[in-house]
Amino acid sequence: MKTILLSMALALSSSAFATVNDNDTLIVESPRQVKIITNDSLQHIEVLGSKDNPSYRYVNTIQLVDSNYVSTSSINEKTWDFSIAGFNKSKSSNKKVEFAMRLAFGFNNAPGMPHEADLQPFKSWEIWWVIADWVYKPWRNNHAFSVGVGVDWRNYRITGDQRFVQNNRVVTFDAYPANSNPQFSRIKVFSVNFPLTYEYDGKYFGFSVGPVVNFNTYSSLKTRYKMDGHKIADESTGVRVNPVTIDFMCSVNIYGGPDFYVKYSPCDLLRNGYGPKFKTLSFGILLR
Repeated sequence: MKTILLSMALALSSSAFATVNDNDTLIVESPRQVKIITNDSLQHIEVLGSKDNPSYRYVNTIQLVDSNYVSTSSINEKTWDFSIAGFNKSKSSNKKVEFAMRLAFGFNNAPGMPHEADLQPFKSWEIWWVIADWVYKPWRNNHAFSVGVGVDWRNYRITGDQRFVQNNRVVTFDAYPANSNPQFSRIKVFSVNFPLTYEYDGKYFGFSVGPVVNFNTYSSLKTRYKMDGHKIADESTGVRVNPVTIDFMCSVNIYGGPDFYVKYSPCDLLRNGYGPKFKTLSFGILLR
């Protein structure tokens, strides 16, 4: 039986065009790839691409069930998929186009920030939501390219005796009022961003690399402290951040788990002349 089925599969690779004639013989001219999986109870044949249709896909499975052969077949059944933050993600690598929604939770650091600021990375959070990510697999395998659009909330929190203040839109450091009990002072930035990545998704290991272009559309300062038994919050908006910054991102995953990501920007967050110079670094977990 294996010999007969294998002969049928080999006949597919030398045929002329995709059609079905009177005796149910399928003819495919110049397929890009033919996959044959054979064991004692299963014969699976998959044909990818044809002379006139690079996206053509034919699948036929003959399986032995309770001493009977059961045959199923499909032509161009599905070439795209959709997943949300890794849920409902297809395990098959044969989809050519995928649409995904991704969610990341991480922490922020600020390389170059003056030491007196005493920035706390694990108290400085990032929430990154990639609302739509278009993933293209040109070879229907583990390699993919993606373009997405998302939104990002980041804050950079400092503790200690110094706080952020804004005078004439210039951010500087200043001491808290005498006899006060400092809680925190932070810069918050909201961005619309566009990640562009190359992805490899193997069985046991995967990674992605690429730039993330940020359009920083909103920023603010907030400081909280206690004084004479009262809670005081000082807030101001319009911090002069650079309108466009670029992150370089890398993420890795093992055994299909969540990704661990790192993003670093060589761009200063604040505009020249409007505050201390520092870069941005974030790291955390990415659900994709």
